[in-house]
This record gives sequence, structure tokens and C-alpha cells, in this order.
Amino acid sequence: MARLPQPGGDMGDWGDILNEYLRVVHDEEGRIKAGAVGAAQVADGALPQAKIQDLTTDLAAKYTKPTAGVPKSDLDASVQASLDKADTALQSAPPSTGNVSSSGFPLRKPGEKAVSVFQEVAVARAQSSDPVGDKIVVLAESWDKPGVLKHIWIACDNSATINGFLEQGGVVRIYTDNDTTPAVEMSLGDFFFLANRSDVFSTPRVGRTDRGAGGSAYRYLHMPFQKYLRVEVESLMNSDTAFYGTASYSTVNSFDVFGSEQLQYGIEGTRVSNHPARQPLTICDIAGSGQVESLMVSLSGADSGDIGVLEGNVQIYVDGELYPSWSSSGMEDAFNGGWYAMPVGGYPAGRSGNSDQPGANQTMYRFFLDDPIFYSSHIKVVAWAGQQGQGNVVSSTINFAGYVGLWGSSAKAINYRAVDTVAAPVFSNDMSQAAGALDSAVWHEDGSRTPIQAMGSTFVVPYGNGGPDQDVRAAPKNVSLPSEYWVETRVRITDSTHNDQEAGLVMLGASPDPYFGSGVHILLKRVQQHVWTITLRDDFGTPFITYVGGGMELANMWVRFALKRQGNKVTGYYSFNDSPAAWIPVGCWEASKNGSSFGISTWTAGAEFDYLIARPLQSHTS
Repeated sequence: MARLPQPGGDMGDWGDILNEYLRVVHDEEGRIKAGAVGAAQVADGALPQAKIQDLTTDLAAKYTKPTAGVPKSDLDASVQASLDKADTALQSAPPSTGNVSSSGFPLRKPGEKAVSVFQEVAVARAQSSDPVGDKIVVLAESWDKPGVLKHIWIACDNSATINGFLEQGGVVRIYTDNDTTPAVEMSLGDFFFLANRSDVFSTPRVGRTDRGAGGSAYRYLHMPFQKYLRVEVESLMNSDTAFYGTASYSTVNSFDVFGSEQLQYGIEGTRVSNHPARQPLTICDIAGSGQVESLMVSLSGADSGDIGVLEGNVQIYVDGELYPSWSSSGMEDAFNGGWYAMPVGGYPAGRSGNSDQPGANQTMYRFFLDDPIFYSSHIKVVAWAGQQGQGNVVSSTINFAGYVGLWGSSAKAINYRAVDTVAAPVFSNDMSQAAGALDSAVWHEDGSRTPIQAMGSTFVVPYGNGGPDQDVRAAPKNVSLPSEYWVETRVRITDSTHNDQEAGLVMLGASPDPYFGSGVHILLKRVQQHVWTITLRDDFGTPFITYVGGGMELANMWVRFALKRQGNKVTGYYSFNDSPAAWIPVGCWEASKNGSSFGISTWTAGAEFDYLIARPLQSHTS
């Protein structure tokens, strides 16, 4: 029987045995014999047998020496036809069940598009700064399409104390499919697994990359959403903070690409000041089915002797257990440590860098990668702040925190509001009126200001730096707006020689004419050549400034602007790409204005606008 040569045997017979083996399905010239490949040779039906039989017969007939007199062009066409047939058969084969590339990096899901835009905010403003109230930096917002949040990075100043911005003085909130209840809400320090003023450390999933008066940190995660995502950061401090950040996410064609597990993600937990020593802290206690992604426990004791808290066990109760099926023999043991020692960093378990604070300060983390914990009906996670009869804890109370990342195996209910692009707009004008002065029946202008000119397809404001040029605006007349709405325009600054030019969108203005100090604005500002900002204003207060362009010269580049009013809050958005490109949020704040007028505006700028539209918001629920 034909066989392959056997290593260690068949000395001197290798060639004969190999040729006998190959002749089973090959002819003397090395071609596959017609009919040699049948159903038995095709494992698991990877290709339909009939197609392979056709291909084998066809190729065996075609790949022979051409008969004398056959034109080369006919032969080339015949070979091409065979290749086309092979390509069609291969493309119709069942797809591979895996999603592994030869590089080891993930492969693209159908329609996947990555979005990650930096926020280079001049300051993350305190609530007490003008305008008074919440001022929330929005790192990402996406609606009406599925996707997954993958990464968050932050750098800031004002973190020199444990109440600093990257410690306990800043908060992160992440909303998925529900814009009223965050799936994640915690201090920045806890989100990035930091001990009080921890030193730098790094792992593949989380780390701190700078400590000083400022700081920087990153975290990778997998947080799917069906229709809505919003990532925001807010300062709880009494002073402003320089801020940089990104939230990276991808959108996809269908939520089905995420399969039947890990369909929602959230972080459950708490931070307790003055928690009693040697007593348990319940980190989470919830019903549902899913999987544990990560665990973090943090302690802060006034005395270095409070390190005895590490004698406390971590316990995980699965599906209503009375006694935990997952338990550690001590706090540090749950994180691959022992005898009060754990490596800085480490992966998938370890601790953050050393604290520069006195007393006992440690934060430990673990990702359950190779030892996953699943639950079908209920999950409860408990951490003990020390153990009775073991070790010593000097203080009677300590600051104690614990958080667990959880994937749910069912998608969450949808509940969010976003711009309604299906219903008829409340107002829509494409600025295509005949060249000349604006139609006074449609537009209100201040006669003391430089007049805006219609050009047939756009409106133009000529550059000027005198008094009449410092507050040029046009507002639609006789428009009745709903209580919550979205306004949008597209604008470009056309003068590339003068500094401090601003042009953009205004709303909540005094009626009938929203003069500059009476409304809220989002503006493109040419500070100077190669330095551009997006500026949000409330009256003459400035809740947000973010730098754009990265040193590019943005003169004559169109930018879309939008302002959304939802409740008493306004959110500003921009995009340098045309629809359907993602909107880039800047920030959200409590507006001090409440007028009914909206429109376009400039401040000492040469600018051009090409549409203005107002739309209602729409509720999405499931």
C-alpha cells in the first residue's frame, strides 16, 4: 500500500516510497488526476464536493501542453476562466469559525470603524468657575449604531495630593445604551487601579505612566453597546485642571458580531471612609448571568501597621451559594502575592506602584483571563478588611474600597435621547437664496453690524476688525422650538491672515436677536497661524476650550457644529468630516441662558456658512 517514508527506517528507499505515494493522486508530470479528490478527501465539507470535482476535472484538462495550433490568447483565456472558477468556489466556502489572524492582532468585524479623537482641553473647569455649575468633559459619544468601547487614556495636572484630579478629585462616567444611569461611575484613581498617589506601573491592560504634580494613566477594556455610548470626565475639585484625554471605540454593522456572551459591561463597587477593621465589605451583590472580568481592592490606613488588613480574605459567592466556592487565604493571596508582598505591575494580577503617602496604602488588581469566573443567576463579591485572630491592624477604621468588572450575558435595555434625523426638521435653510442681502422675511440681523451677504449657495461674512464686525449674527424669524432640540450648521473661516477670528453657532439667545453676550456659542477660533481651537461660550464665560488641528492650518476648511439642549444642559459637538462621520463631543454644561433664538455668528472673522438646521430630539427605548 502506498505510504510516506518513515523517519529512522526505509534507508535508501525514500525516493521510491515517496513516488509511489504521490502517484495515487498525481500523474507522471505531477498533475492531480481527474477524479482523484472526492468527498472522502474533503474534511467536514470545507468545500462542496461537487465544486471540487468540477475544478479538478477542469484543471486537469486545462493544464496540459497546448495542442499544436492553439493560439496563446485562447490558452490564457482558458487558464483565466479556470482561476475565476476556483476563486468563486473558494469565496462560497463556509467561513472559518475563528477570528485569529497570523499576526495575532484582531481581525476586522463587518463594517468596523475605529474612532479616537483627543481632547486637548485648556482646563477641566471646577463647578465654581464661571459659568457656575456642572462642566463635564465628554470624551466620546455615539448613538444609533452598535459598537464597543476599547480604551481610555487621561493626562492632567493638579494631582499632587490624594484629592487631586487623577486621584479622588476627578470622576469618570460611562453610559452604554442608557443615558440616565451610568454603567461605570467612580473616581479616576479607582478606575485606573491607583493607590493614593501611586508611582508608575504598567501592564497590558492598565497602568499609570506619570506621577508628579500631574499624572497620566490608561486602561483597556471591552464594553459593547447596542445603540448608545457616552464617556465623560468631571472635576470635583475647587480649582481648574489642565486636561488631555481620549476614549477609543469602534462601531460595527451589527451587534450580532459580539455573539451570545459578554454583551454588556459594568463596574460594581464602593469606596468607604472609616470602614471598621476586620469587617467585610460587600463589593457587589447582584442577580443575573455573566462573567467576572476584573477585581480591585484598595486600602488606606493612617498607620503603617494597618497593613495587617492584608490578612482579610476575598470571597466570591456564585449562584446563591451559602459558602463561597472561590476564596483566597488572605488579601494579597487573591492577587498572586504572599506574606504581604505582591509585584508592582504584574499581569494578570498585581498591584499599583508604591504610594508616596504615609501609613498603609495599597491597591491590588486581578484580571480573570485564564481562570474565568462565570455565574448563571447571581454573583456576590466580598472583601474583608483584615481577619479576626490573624495579624494586626493598628487603626480601628480604614479607608477601604473594592470594585469588580462584570460582563453580562444579555444585552441591557435601551433608554436614551438623541437627535431625530427622520422627523421633519423644525427649521431648515440651505442658504441658497439669490445673491444679495439676506431675506428680511426669514432672517433677523442687527442693522448696526456688518451685513451678511447671500452668495447663491452660501452666506458670507467679510473680514473686519471694527466695532460693527465684532458681533455679526443672523437668526431665523418665527421659529417655534421644542423644549429639547439640536441645532447644526457648517462654517469655515476664509481669512488666513488675521488672528483672533471666531465663527460658529449660537442658541438659547435673547429674542429676536441673539447678540453675543445673550446666548451660548460653539465657535471655531483662529488664534494665530497653525493654532486653532473649538471654544464653547456661555455669555462671556468659557466652559470649554479644546485645541484642534495639531498644527495644521485650518483656514478654508469646513467644520460642522452642533449644540444639543437636553433638560437644562447643553452639549457642544464638531466634525471636520461630512456626514455620516462621527460627531466629536467637546463638553456639557448647565447653561445660564434660556432664550428662544438661535442662528449663526462671527466675531471679527471672515467666514462662510452653507446651512442651518434645527431638529427635535427623539427617545429610544426597548
